[in-house]
Amino acid sequence: MRVLFLNPPFHFRFSREQRSPAVTKSGTLYYPKWLSHAAGVAIREGHDVDLVDAPAAGLSVKAVVDRIAAKNIQAVVCDTSTPSIVNDIRVLETIRVANPALHVLLVGRHVSAVPNETFAMSPAVQAVALREYEYTVRDWLAAIGCGAELESVDGLIWRNANNEVVTNRPRAVIDNLDELPFVTEIYKRFLNIKDYFYGHSLWPLTVFDTSRGCPYHCAFCVYPQTFSGHTMRYRSKENVADEFEFVAREMPEVKTVMLEDDTFIINKKRTMELAGELILRGNKLPFDANCRADVGADSELLSTLHKAGARLFCVGFESGDVEVIRGMHKNNASTRDAGYHDEAKKFVNLCRKADIMVHGCFMVGNLNETQESMEKTLQFAKQLRPDTAQFFPIMVYPGTVAYREARERGYLSTEDWSAWLTRDGLHNSVVNLPGISHEQLVTFCDRARRRFYLSPGYIMRKALQSLRDWREFQRNVKGFASLWQYLVRGTLGGAGSAAAPARAQSRQA
Repeated sequence: MRVLFLNPPFHFRFSREQRSPAVTKSGTLYYPKWLSHAAGVAIREGHDVDLVDAPAAGLSVKAVVDRIAAKNIQAVVCDTSTPSIVNDIRVLETIRVANPALHVLLVGRHVSAVPNETFAMSPAVQAVALREYEYTVRDWLAAIGCGAELESVDGLIWRNANNEVVTNRPRAVIDNLDELPFVTEIYKRFLNIKDYFYGHSLWPLTVFDTSRGCPYHCAFCVYPQTFSGHTMRYRSKENVADEFEFVAREMPEVKTVMLEDDTFIINKKRTMELAGELILRGNKLPFDANCRADVGADSELLSTLHKAGARLFCVGFESGDVEVIRGMHKNNASTRDAGYHDEAKKFVNLCRKADIMVHGCFMVGNLNETQESMEKTLQFAKQLRPDTAQFFPIMVYPGTVAYREARERGYLSTEDWSAWLTRDGLHNSVVNLPGISHEQLVTFCDRARRRFYLSPGYIMRKALQSLRDWREFQRNVKGFASLWQYLVRGTLGGAGSAAAPARAQSRQA
């Protein structure tokens, strides 16, 4: 089959893959990692594969339609997200009008969470893959390629000839992650890696996982609840180290690897073994990783990780108020809530001693939030002094406990998915808490961002960091070049909070 894996057009540099999809203030743009994994599996099965990341390349819907025609594409695997789903369905309708014989499969967290609602949005929706979809795509392509019935494709929901929506058996998760192709091979083949940027990472960077799943049950966290689940699965240390070596050899321009595991340090024994393998092989590539603050890290673990290449941890501190931490179910055991903030401070101090930086993630708008608790969060961020920080209004997504709770309590201001973004594609909360409107959540984050980034102490620390390390200087300049305009005008910027009509924002015809 000639198949296109499509990250569809929307706002330019719309980061669909990230946990809260949007155009980011720091200029951060995630790789289409899941699409690329599935493309790699399809290539291994012998399919003629193309991959397009339209928001990264600035491609319009017309450009995608023309590409499908020029390459005589027979099937499209199309990514989706909650804030872009109205747009994504319109893109689907347009490409199917241009080519009615085209087979299209929708994938992603949104359609996994609300598949029946997705089918109801348009008769153009033919099929949806649930959760992790590499092998669902593989089997779907095999079935349509030989004209077989789709009932045998696990993990698929599809529309039959009688316009009935059929739900197949669920698909088991992939236990042996080593059997998947290296996702970085697909990036190298199809993408311009300089399009992708994380505000906390050296640039250019690349991204892959060493594990899937997360044993924690944070109410807001979308990936474990709608996609990768709560059961941990690990790649072997040899397989991970092999991919580090592939990047170093085949992508020499890369300055950082971002490990996009939901939570990198879960099993300390396994983490030390992986670090030991990287050290044994003489790894020179710095890596960043997602991590919790309360993983019980110690000086030996962190110093070993730093020797292996650890440069920065991206940590979800979330809130400075213990009642908010309790309301979001941050800890699996509620008895740990009271000590959470002390553990966070200890973790940051240990990282600092090990010469590992921290990017802090802070969120307002969870249950039990008050004006006072939001101020505690800002003060907590200033006390921790992470290298960089992000302040988010809560973005609740279907399929999560946070979304269900907000809906049941009448806290959602709208259920129009387009309203999850501002007109410019920035994050826009739709949660109205008692005494706090969604606009207040957004404007608080704007104020917190200014207070954090424009404080004299922070500016001095970043200036010294930039003087010491040319690579950090480049990263700081690139990130600030995007961030400064939002520090000045804020998120809403006078444009209002409603999203613009879904449309492709493009640089190319």
